[in-house]
Amino acid sequence: MRTRFRPFALALCLLPLLAAPAAAGPGPAVFAARYWDGFVEYWAEHFQKQNGVVMGVLALGAVALFIITRGKWRK
Repeated sequence: MRTRFRPFALALCLLPLLAAPAAAGPGPAVFAARYWDGFVEYWAEHFQKQNGVVMGVLALGAVALFIITRGKWRK
């Protein structure tokens, strides 16, 4: 039991020292906001083209057909 406690105690003591540089950087919310802005910009640009709208409607139709026909065999 004592041999398992020492590495755990060492890791617990070193955690604040080693985590300090990581905490100094930008938070995860900044990364998520940048990612979301890029995601929205990409898809907005994609759907401004006519072929993007057509592919979006076809994909939505395929998903709708899958949902509608999925449970028909159980009745």
